[in-house]
Amino acid sequence: MQKELIERKNKLVERLGVFIENEDNMAPLEARIFSTLIITGKGGITFENLVKDLNASKSTICTHLNTLQASGRVSYFTKPGDRKRYFNVAPNRLLQVMNEMLAKWNMQHDIHSDIIEYKKEANSQNTVDAEEFDLHFHENYLLFLEEVSNAVNKLKKNIAEL
Repeated sequence: MQKELIERKNKLVERLGVFIENEDNMAPLEARIFSTLIITGKGGITFENLVKDLNASKSTICTHLNTLQASGRVSYFTKPGDRKRYFNVAPNRLLQVMNEMLAKWNMQHDIHSDIIEYKKEANSQNTVDAEEFDLHFHENYLLFLEEVSNAVNKLKKNIAEL
């Protein structure tokens, strides 16, 4: 059973790693380190275990860990009486990602609001039988952005209460 669980974890690390690699423009091993930390959880993982689990050189793991720490994605902690560093996802990383998403959505909201204003004005000044601008898509998209932003803000609040 333990062997199956390890194989399952390795497949998840690979799958999540490929997703993160593409989504965040990370190097393949850097993304797999980050995905390992996500799957490992708050307990963290040592440098030595990362080298062993990912079958990579110490220098490569070290380089990517430094990059991940510099970007604020990864932090480490120590345990009393243990000289090893335990790496994990930075505690506030999820909130950072949510804030980045919200900022992007707010910018999109502002742009689509301006587009709606422009199209409404263009429609009102249209005296010829030209085709009017359809506002349906933009209005629905604004509604979507508001709903998804509210959901993320609610999730942020729930996370803060943990």
